[in-house]
Amino acid sequence: MRCADLERVLFPADGPWSAAAFLSEIGSRHTHCFAARADGVLVGYAVLAVLGPEGDREYEVHTIGVDPAHQGRGIGRTLLRRMLEVADADAAPVVLDVRTDNVPARTLYEAHGFEVVGLRPRYYRPSRADAHLMVRPAGARGQNDAGKVSDR
Repeated sequence: MRCADLERVLFPADGPWSAAAFLSEIGSRHTHCFAARADGVLVGYAVLAVLGPEGDREYEVHTIGVDPAHQGRGIGRTLLRRMLEVADADAAPVVLDVRTDNVPARTLYEAHGFEVVGLRPRYYRPSRADAHLMVRPAGARGQNDAGKVSDR
C-alpha cells in the first residue's frame, strides 16, 4: 500500500491526496516526510512543511494518517512526536488543521501542547466539513512530550 492508497481509505470525503501530491511533497526540500511500517508494510505516514525563512520558521502538519487496522497502537503519536522534534530543533511553532468532528486526533494534538485558536468553516473539500486551526507554540510541551522518540 502506498501513502495515496491509505489516504483514500482515511479521508475519502475530503479530497484525499493523490500519488503525485505525495511525490511532490517527498521531493520538496521544504518538507519532512515520515513513514511507519509494520512487517515491511506501510501503516502510517506524516508530512511536515517548513514555512518561513531560517530564524523565523514555522512548521505546518500537512497530513498524518494511520491505517485503521493499526490505530490505537501509538503509531500516530510516534509520527507526531517525530514532527515535533524537527520543529523543536528550530524552536519553532507548529500549526495544523483538523476536522472539528475528529475527536481522537484533536485529543492527541492537545496532549502534545496544541491549542485550538480558530475555526475554518467549510474548510475541507468536497465534504465542506469545518476545521479547527490548532497551534503548538515554540517550545511548548504537552503531557505526552516527556521524552524523545527512538528511531527504532
